[in-house]
Amino acid sequence: MREKILCGLDIGSGSVSAIIAGCDFSEDNLNVNIMGKGEAHCNGLKNGVVVNIKNTYSSICKAVEKAEEEAEVKVKDIIVNINGNHIKGRMHQGSTKIARTENEITEEDVERVINSARTTVPLSSDRNIIHAIPMDFKVDSNSGVQDPVGMDGNHLEVEVMLITGLTAPENNLNKCITRAGLGVEAIIANPLPPAVAVVAEEEKKLGCIMVDIGEETVNIAIFIGGKLNYISEIDTGSAYITHDLAYGLKTSFSEAKRIKEEFGHASQGSSLDREIEYIGVDGHTKRKALNKNIDDIIASRTEEIVEEIASDIERSGKEQYTPGGIILTGGGAKLKGLDEVINRRLSNLQVRIGRPREINGKVDEVNFPEYSMAVGLINYYRRQNSTNGAEGGYRVNKEGIWIRIKRWLEDMC
Repeated sequence: MREKILCGLDIGSGSVSAIIAGCDFSEDNLNVNIMGKGEAHCNGLKNGVVVNIKNTYSSICKAVEKAEEEAEVKVKDIIVNINGNHIKGRMHQGSTKIARTENEITEEDVERVINSARTTVPLSSDRNIIHAIPMDFKVDSNSGVQDPVGMDGNHLEVEVMLITGLTAPENNLNKCITRAGLGVEAIIANPLPPAVAVVAEEEKKLGCIMVDIGEETVNIAIFIGGKLNYISEIDTGSAYITHDLAYGLKTSFSEAKRIKEEFGHASQGSSLDREIEYIGVDGHTKRKALNKNIDDIIASRTEEIVEEIASDIERSGKEQYTPGGIILTGGGAKLKGLDEVINRRLSNLQVRIGRPREINGKVDEVNFPEYSMAVGLINYYRRQNSTNGAEGGYRVNKEGIWIRIKRWLEDMC
C-alpha cells in the first residue's frame, strides 16, 4: 500500500511544533512512521487562542519548513489542533422512531438519531459544533449498545458528547494557516489528539484521567469504561512557573525556562544546596542562585497549578471511576517531581508520564511528552480514516457519517 504523508501541527501559546509522518492507512498497522519534526517559538497566542495573526503564521512557516527539510518532503495540508477555554463538551440525547414494517436499524437511522442530538442543542450564532461523539446507544429498552446497525427495534436513542467552540478563534486559526501557504486537512479539538497518542486502551477501559499541561492551558480528559466521559480546560500552565523564575531571579524568560528544565524541581528541599550560575536579564551579567531557592519559587506556583487540576477533577465527580490513574503529558509534564506533587494531592490515584505511542521511524526525536499533541493529531486522523484496501486515500469525504463515527469509536474505546 502506498504511504500517505501527513503533517500534524501543534500550535501552542509558546511554540509551534510540526511533525511529518508516513501512514499506510491499513487497519492492521496502527503505527505512524516519523520522518521529521520542526519547532519555532510563538508569541502569537494567549491561553491557546490566536491574538496575533502575523506572529502565528510566521511561526507556522518556520516550524513546517524545518520539518520538511528534515523529512525531505513538501506538505500542502496540515492537521491542526484548536485550543482555548471556549472549547466545551456536554452530553446530549437524541432519539428517533424506526417506523418501517421491517424494523432493522440502518446506517441512515444512526445518522438521523445523531443529527437529532445535534439539532436540538441551542447554540448561539457565534458557536459551532466541532465534534459529535456518540457515547451510548439504546435500542428500545436495551442500553449499552455499541453498534445498533442490523439490530431490530422500534425506537433508537443515543447519548452524544458534543464538543463546541467559538467560530472566531477557529476562523483566525484558519487565517494563520492560509497565510502560511497551507491548507487545512482537519481541525481537531483538544484534548482528543494527545489522548490517542499517550493513553493505552486498557487504561481507558479501566478508567483514567489524562492531564495535558501546556504553557498557558491545561486540558483534562476523563475516560470511563473505555469512553471519553468528560473534558475541561484550565487557564494555567508551565509558563507561569517560568515567569515566576524570571521575576524572582531577574533574568530573561528564555534563561528562566532553561533553569527550570535543567535544575528545577516541583518540590521544596528536593535539590542539593548548590549554586546555579546563569545570565541576568541584560544578557551579559553573570548571576548565581541557590538551587533550593529556585525550587522554592517553582514549588510555590506548582502547588497552585496542581490544586487547580485536582479541584477540576474533584468537581467532575468522576475520580472514583478512574482506577487507571492519571497520565501526565504535554511540555509541562517534564518538570521533575511534578508527578510526585500530584500524587500527594490526589493520593488515591497513581500518576505516570505519558509519551507518544504507536510510532516508528525517528522515534528518539519525538519520544517526549511535549510531542504528544502533534503525534496524536496524525495518529487520530489516520485511525479515523483508515480503510481496508483503499490505496492510501482519504475517505473522510466519501463515506457516510456513521462509517466515520465507527472509526471514531474504535479509536476512543
